[in-house]
Amino acid sequence: MRIDHDRPPERAGAASDAERRETILSAAEQVFLAKGYVSTTMADIAQAAGMSKKTIYQVFDSKKELFDALMMNRLAVLRIQPEDTGRPPAVVLGNVLLDMARFVLSPKQIALTRLILAEIASTPEVGDVMKVRCVQVERTMQNWLALQVSRGVFDIADIPGAAAMLFGSAFGDFHWHLLLQLGQAPTEAMVQARIERSVAVFMREFARQPL
Repeated sequence: MRIDHDRPPERAGAASDAERRETILSAAEQVFLAKGYVSTTMADIAQAAGMSKKTIYQVFDSKKELFDALMMNRLAVLRIQPEDTGRPPAVVLGNVLLDMARFVLSPKQIALTRLILAEIASTPEVGDVMKVRCVQVERTMQNWLALQVSRGVFDIADIPGAAAMLFGSAFGDFHWHLLLQLGQAPTEAMVQARIERSVAVFMREFARQPL
């Protein structure tokens, strides 16, 4: 992967704080994917962003903080919060799982996940960031399921287990096959069909009445 080191130098006041932050995150992702977390320095990121290292540190205190912000930024494009607007639970689950599958199975996210897995054992701070963000995603679904249980929609004794089962059946094997390069990426139709079946099985198992 080529890293663009030929960007013009930054100009004071040329970008808003939000634009500067996004430029840094984009550059950081590019460099992390090319060099790995351990080998990447803040100077590398500054050069790729066309900024000074001092400017980078004005926005992020450390490489770990920057990496965590990158993870949060990537997750922000994922609508992981199951909306509760009166739609049938099966529709909510299907939409959320499809959004999640598109995100975790995307080539860029697969590459980033491989990077994390490669360095998580030797670099505890990478593992810390990954754990926090994964738990964030899991708890969002768990909280929504708990709300439905309290409303009498579902009968679930083990909510974390049910959520994990749902994620795994919906796209778990697609995910690890891509991580291990065991085959071609599934088509959109394949992913949609798998999610529909997974949600149907989930509803038969846990719904208190046909919905």
